[in-house]
Amino acid sequence: MHMPAYSHSQSMKSIWLIVATSALFVSVTVARLPDGSPVWPLAPVLLGHAALLLVFGTLTIELDAQGIEWRFGWLGKPRWQLALADIASVELARSSWLEGWGIRHTREGMLYNAHGFAAIRLHLRNGRSLRLGSDEPERLKAFIESRLPPH
Repeated sequence: MHMPAYSHSQSMKSIWLIVATSALFVSVTVARLPDGSPVWPLAPVLLGHAALLLVFGTLTIELDAQGIEWRFGWLGKPRWQLALADIASVELARSSWLEGWGIRHTREGMLYNAHGFAAIRLHLRNGRSLRLGSDEPERLKAFIESRLPPH
């Protein structure tokens, strides 16, 4: 997306907590190993958690004159796009702790959420809906509504 009018990233704090806990566990384990013990078997744990951070460490939402795009992590994938012309309306919404964080299929459609429970719900012209989690839902809603084409 070139020159977005709105761009905001939110950290996926649960993954950061998992990675910090894992790093502490690996550090304590290495410190308690007898001299000369191999530490390389612990490398996959740290590499796996680093990969989690790269792929799912943040949720970024961007909006320009044509559409909205959201993606997880710093690699730019997974990524989704939606044309503003496909959006019928937008409203403030909430997710529940049962729905969790990440990418979820729910009774109300797809949920893309990094942290917290605040979200916006996009009602699409095809009758489906989806929710995008945000720590600034009012601002995101206002940006989208101001760019929606007239019905």
